[in-house]
Amino acid sequence: MSGTNVLVLGATGRTGAALLRHRPPGARLYAGARRRGAKTAPVQRGADGVRLIDLDDPSTMRRSLAGIDVVVNAIRLREDIAATALIDLHELIRRASDEDVDLRIVHVGGAGSLHLTGGLRFWQHPCFPAATLPRGIAHAELRDHLETGGCAAPWTYLVPPPDYLPDGPCTGDYKRLAPSDDETPFLTGRISYEDFSLAVADAIGNGWSGTHLIRT
Repeated sequence: MSGTNVLVLGATGRTGAALLRHRPPGARLYAGARRRGAKTAPVQRGADGVRLIDLDDPSTMRRSLAGIDVVVNAIRLREDIAATALIDLHELIRRASDEDVDLRIVHVGGAGSLHLTGGLRFWQHPCFPAATLPRGIAHAELRDHLETGGCAAPWTYLVPPPDYLPDGPCTGDYKRLAPSDDETPFLTGRISYEDFSLAVADAIGNGWSGTHLIRT
């Protein structure tokens, strides 16, 4: 998708910054900067520009999405977020987009959304870390919202394994697996942020849709 304009939400985080280093060919990447009350912001290293965003201001979001073809949601919401927080963010982005643009939203997913045997999700497993439980639940809710047709706009949901390595090596490779009713074997996988960002870049450049499990 040469000439694609991409807005990266969470560009200052590890995954977002890695995407700026492994950009899709021909794409223009803009870093979303959360600077409440500011009119300008410094350009993020590796980005082609900056779009100021305010998730509480619809008019600011509409301006930030002007001319954008793809939004990468790499924001890592913290603390005790509501179960619907990621759905709300997805719908906020969708509503703020240009009506004449078929905006695609690419989500950096969460392992808490993985399906286990017996109809359980990984966030319900005893080994799931309590500190990230609200985010794990929110990711499961978002994935269900997307997969059950709750969103009409194009979307992509990429899931890393629980062993998601901030300082892991860049091997230059990854495996893309299809979702299933029992994704338990995926729990033993691992991937670095650098290699995961290669999958995000390919999802943008090749127009992936739906849910994909990404590991090395």
